[in-house]
Amino acid sequence: MEQDTTRSLSKKLQNIKDAKEAESFIKDHSKISTLHGFLNEIMAAHEISVPELIDRSGISKNYVYNILGGERANPGRDKVIAICIGLGASFSQTNRALELVKHSALYPRDERDARIAIAINQGIRRVTDVNIMLEQNGLKPLDV
Repeated sequence: MEQDTTRSLSKKLQNIKDAKEAESFIKDHSKISTLHGFLNEIMAAHEISVPELIDRSGISKNYVYNILGGERANPGRDKVIAICIGLGASFSQTNRALELVKHSALYPRDERDARIAIAINQGIRRVTDVNIMLEQNGLKPLDV
């Protein structure tokens, strides 16, 4: 589900000349603008069930359902990261999810964020495993 880079999309956009091409481009490349829409798209692409997400993320059942249903529009940063880990989202997808709710992206110069990003890149899908790694390095675990 990885999207084109901004650079490749800019090159495509430079070559659009007519309205039909423009509408096609916008339809194909517009971003989902809600967190719940974005997370549901990832969940469908990865074929993950809600119970599986709840188990992997360590977040309560009601909280997960409220996020996925759009009732909780602005969950905390750690909760968004935990859901992304549980979904098997990529680093860029995790940052996009954070961006959608106006939280800061995973910051490479912050040790905790860097270790979380590395765990995501290593394919770790359970928040408990990420939290163990964080605690072993003297860092605050994800608050789920």
